[in-house]
Amino acid sequence: MNATVETPRPGFLRKAAMVVVLAGLGGAVGYGAATLTDGVLTTWEDELAVFMSVVMIAVGAITAFMVATRPATVPRGCGVLQAVVMFLAGGLFLLPVFGTAWAEPDIVFGVILALLAAQSVTNLMLWQRADEMLRRVMLETSALAFWALQLALFVYAAAERLGLVATITGWGLIGILMGVYFIASIVAAGRRGLS
Repeated sequence: MNATVETPRPGFLRKAAMVVVLAGLGGAVGYGAATLTDGVLTTWEDELAVFMSVVMIAVGAITAFMVATRPATVPRGCGVLQAVVMFLAGGLFLLPVFGTAWAEPDIVFGVILALLAAQSVTNLMLWQRADEMLRRVMLETSALAFWALQLALFVYAAAERLGLVATITGWGLIGILMGVYFIASIVAAGRRGLS
């Protein structure tokens, strides 16, 4: 005999309150980031990198909060690893922009390589500990991002070769890649009913 346990779903008011809280936090973070970086960011590539970094750190913080406040009856899953991956990725996008204010470029680059190695190991650990649904979301995210970026890169490369557009730096391209990857992850998670 199988028994099903009904989990109460959050009501509309609770969901609306959460949206308001998250919107307020997003506005505060955006205002703070704009104020702190006023005059520091001179290119759209740096602006995109800082924006992606703020998003990744915020997602990491929200994930960490959700893991910390789960009831003891809910398995912890891979939430801690997901939060660590996001925090490291956020740091990786901030260091090239602001790191040279504190250290020489070669030192900053060494720190970036060390953080990248740590993030890669954490990503591998996440893959190993993930259940099949999370692995499927990760695979679908990668596939969606690959196909979207392959198409966009071909169009851009052809336009650049024909002299119709200016060259984009590698720094700008990695920012665009992360933006597309985030959108792909939202689509893949939404298709699987994750929110």
